[in-house]
Amino acid sequence: MLTIYRRFKNSTGWRAEKIREGRGVRVSTITGTFFVRPWVKGIQRRTPLHSTTFLEARAEANELEKLCEAQSKGLTVGELSSIENANRIPIKTVVETYLSQKASKSKKTQQQYRLALHEFMQSLALQRIRFLDEITENVLRKYKVFLEEKGFAGKTIDTRIGVVYFMLKKNKVETRLPKDEMPIIEEEPAVPYGEEELKKLFASMTDEDRIRYKFFLGTACREREVTYASWQGVDWTKKEFHVRSKPEVGFTVKNHESRSVPIPDSLVAALKDRRKNPQHARWIFVNRDGNPEGHFLKKLKRIALHAGLNCGHCRTTMTKGKYDRKRAVEITCATDPVCAHIYLHRLRKTCATRWMEHGVPVRTLQSWLGHKELETTTKYLGVMDSSKLRANVNQAFGD
Repeated sequence: MLTIYRRFKNSTGWRAEKIREGRGVRVSTITGTFFVRPWVKGIQRRTPLHSTTFLEARAEANELEKLCEAQSKGLTVGELSSIENANRIPIKTVVETYLSQKASKSKKTQQQYRLALHEFMQSLALQRIRFLDEITENVLRKYKVFLEEKGFAGKTIDTRIGVVYFMLKKNKVETRLPKDEMPIIEEEPAVPYGEEELKKLFASMTDEDRIRYKFFLGTACREREVTYASWQGVDWTKKEFHVRSKPEVGFTVKNHESRSVPIPDSLVAALKDRRKNPQHARWIFVNRDGNPEGHFLKKLKRIALHAGLNCGHCRTTMTKGKYDRKRAVEITCATDPVCAHIYLHRLRKTCATRWMEHGVPVRTLQSWLGHKELETTTKYLGVMDSSKLRANVNQAFGD
């Protein structure tokens, strides 16, 4: 690989310096006038580069190096590339194949994979990387810098690099960034809803809303699992709800692991009443068009605003208006249903916490929650409120 030099002017005149590359060296922000010194017919010649940023200069230098090698062998660059690349796998092919292999995933997951890999391809294009065997630690490092320069948060960067890792692993490439170079992500502990919050929340609901969100609260099901909840999935004898994939409508259970979840007696009774005059022959919860309901979160946020549960401090930007009158407007959760502290997953966390506090074994919790790893369950549950363990603390101390 050709060494790149940079020319710069200081108080004593023009100077030249060799640019160091490698682990821990940040080069993406270097700009200036660049040159290289390739060997041509036994003579090392100073050759200026036209690029103004280091990443562009590196790509230009790589092309120049190929040209010099081709000339030394009496070939054109195209002929040399054809010979060298005959048995190499283009990264574009790898990405396309991987995305086709994930076609069974949910649309949301597919979109996430497609976006992450599209940005990865953009980063590779800047580095002039075309083949799978060119993926090195430094290539991944530059992808991370590429994401950072786009202003993404640490969690987003970690997720997108993770998608690339999955693809590389599928193709038996074990190259990874050192753990100490990955973004630091603060894990948010499980925050269940408090009893007073729930009372206010359910008091502000219609009867229809109430049974929908009690289903979330009583089964710890995820949003799409409730969206595609069917009457066939209810076992009235065992008082269980069976979470199963429904590929014909594009729904796949997370981790592809079906499971059965117990339903509280009061919720079973409410569902039986609903079954007497169902809104749909198959789906338990539907929208006005008779299709599976898909706006549980949006409606929950509106209910929370009406119940006075918003914190009043969350701010976000929303586009309002139509066509050429569209404009970005900053809104706050004091007046709009946009509070970041109100979300469906907290109902799932509340249910799991209640199960734990009433003695359900952690392995059983893992099964009911549909977690692939027990570690996920233990992290998910968080730490129990010490006030609820006062009797246990006193008993352990001998009081």
